[in-house]
Amino acid sequence: MRILIFTNAYKPLVSGVVTSISLFRYGLIRAGHDVHIIAPEHESHQDDEPYVFRFPSLDLPEKLNLSLVLPFKTTMAPTVRGIKPAVIHSQHPFVMGGLAAAFARDLGLPLVFTFHTRYDVYAQRYVPIAPKLAGMVTDEIVRRYLEKCTHVIAPTPSVRDFILREYRPEVPVTVIPTPVCLEQYADLQPQRIRAQLRLQQAEMLLYVGRLTGEKNLDFLLRAFADIAARRPRARLVLVGTGIHERNLKRLARKLGLKRKVIFVGAVPHQDVRHYAAAADLFVFTSLSDTQGLVLTESLAAGTPVVAVRAPGPLDVLADGGGVLVSEDEEEFAQAVVNLLGDRARLRAMREEARRVAQRYSIHATVEQLLTVYEQAISDAARHGWRPLREQQRISGDTWREIVAQIRALGENLSTSFRTAWDDEESRWYLQGYLQEVRASLEETIGEIDRVIQEGRRSN
Repeated sequence: MRILIFTNAYKPLVSGVVTSISLFRYGLIRAGHDVHIIAPEHESHQDDEPYVFRFPSLDLPEKLNLSLVLPFKTTMAPTVRGIKPAVIHSQHPFVMGGLAAAFARDLGLPLVFTFHTRYDVYAQRYVPIAPKLAGMVTDEIVRRYLEKCTHVIAPTPSVRDFILREYRPEVPVTVIPTPVCLEQYADLQPQRIRAQLRLQQAEMLLYVGRLTGEKNLDFLLRAFADIAARRPRARLVLVGTGIHERNLKRLARKLGLKRKVIFVGAVPHQDVRHYAAAADLFVFTSLSDTQGLVLTESLAAGTPVVAVRAPGPLDVLADGGGVLVSEDEEEFAQAVVNLLGDRARLRAMREEARRVAQRYSIHATVEQLLTVYEQAISDAARHGWRPLREQQRISGDTWREIVAQIRALGENLSTSFRTAWDDEESRWYLQGYLQEVRASLEETIGEIDRVIQEGRRSN
């Protein structure tokens, strides 16, 4: 089978989406299938693997860890048509996802879409000036994107239930978790990591992921302050980068944790397993992750997890391998302290973690993915290109709310820019930044305008 993947993010970026694509691609190729990828160019990166096609992109500020392809369909058409895929697999509902849907429609191909995250939650986090508007518009864009799909993949049962409840798609929604390459966990080097960090005698707590607001890391640092007060040898290791890093370092200093919280920065994905094996516990406080690939990687390394009770951890830890607590700093700290003080229980949970990780093997998950592809191809052949159902009417109240939110956005943007322009350093930054994101903003505003115009016509 020849599969074509469209993605907004690929190597050298480090993220759950990139890891998911890489592992599934590895498994599909090993099973004898051809997998082609269309992704944005990224600075001077040169791919060392075949069939990765890059297109000109807009490099956003480094800490956003993202490049946006300039969405010119005509420049991609010869490549897409030359690949002659049997199925198109989209990883996002925006930008590259829109191109994936357009090519699937033009070529009469099935469109499979992986619903990686709660897009409404992320939009509200990253558009702080008008979060409610961002959530509303994003929700509508995702709803309409699902109408273009032949099959939808959810990484966990909780995400599947969310999709069915909130969007009610008329196509199948199948749960397929992101795999873990279990073979890589046969040769772990925990002592090397501990020596490198000078933590040979420490009780090591590990977090791996982006250092961003939605990861709830302020909560983790405050809970760790309580843990460190009761377990003097405890150290918290944070692996990753993100726009919240400076704030977290400031908070660590304020809490008196400067020498007990270690900011490692980004590491190659192949090294994450060694960090996981080196840790006594993996700690996870995000409330928005749909799966939390780092949880399954920690389980594969035999490292138990303490996590805040949320959809992703609930699904991953349903059969054991960790402890779930409510979003309460004292309760979280107590769970960690209890485990660190009970070495027998910790050893038992390590074995349990390895057992739970077996269900995430590449072989098992790739078999599930191939079944979805085959069903999507069969559905497309049987029904042809499925016409979009009639657009749902946007209510008058919703329309008025969107208009009010856009007015507020304009006022807040104007105030923010006027204030920033008074400061010379901010003015220099704004001039460069606004030039960088102009294309992206134009596209986003165009999408908002389209939603508004359709809402106006329906009223």
